[in-house]
Amino acid sequence: MASAYINISPTANIHSGELYSFISQLRQLVEQSQELKDRYDQMAMGGDYAALAGYLDLPEADATAIYNLLGSVNTELHGAFTAQLLARAG
Repeated sequence: MASAYINISPTANIHSGELYSFISQLRQLVEQSQELKDRYDQMAMGGDYAALAGYLDLPEADATAIYNLLGSVNTELHGAFTAQLLARAG
């Protein structure tokens, strides 16, 4: 598989603009997901979900669920195909 960078012009036409926008938004989403995960990891260190619950203003069970779901989503967002798309195109 080729690994050369694919330059997508945001202004060439509507389709390339949409693709460029999608890749930019995906990049931002991946970064934001990682930032939230890192922050929540610090808050819930040692299984202290009560601290995270206080920060999120949620019941502890809901904060625990959010923590686990965000961890799973973050893992998916850092998958191979996402990483390849973000590395090769934009």
